[in-house]
Amino acid sequence: MSRLSRVFPSVREAVHGTATGAAQPMKALAAELDWSPSELSMRTTLGGDSGRAFPCDDEHLIKLMRLTQDYSVLFTLADLCGFELQPKKERIAEMVQELQRDVANFLPRVQMLLEIPGFELRPEKPPVKGRGR
Repeated sequence: MSRLSRVFPSVREAVHGTATGAAQPMKALAAELDWSPSELSMRTTLGGDSGRAFPCDDEHLIKLMRLTQDYSVLFTLADLCGFELQPKKERIAEMVQELQRDVANFLPRVQMLLEIPGFELRPEKPPVKGRGR
């Protein structure tokens, strides 16, 4: 499962979040799904007169999740049904490696931030209490 996956209040919001939060532009996602950009937009809108249902009985939903690597729709469905998804045990080592890579990529950025003049990362000190008389 992707680390991007999250639980939404509704399946429609999960589909919308998956499509609009993807790294790929909507135009590219639409082309991969064999839809026009306006068709994808209408199928992922949260409401309004132009909204259309996103088909769940064909490959579009699965393809959307695979393209974006965002399985929020699946997590939302499980949550709404009272379940929680867990990754397959054989994927845990792979997920740990991904996390280690992400942390290794993130640490230099944090270091750059700490080197910015005027930026100090200090824990807040509790207020000093005065001595009672």
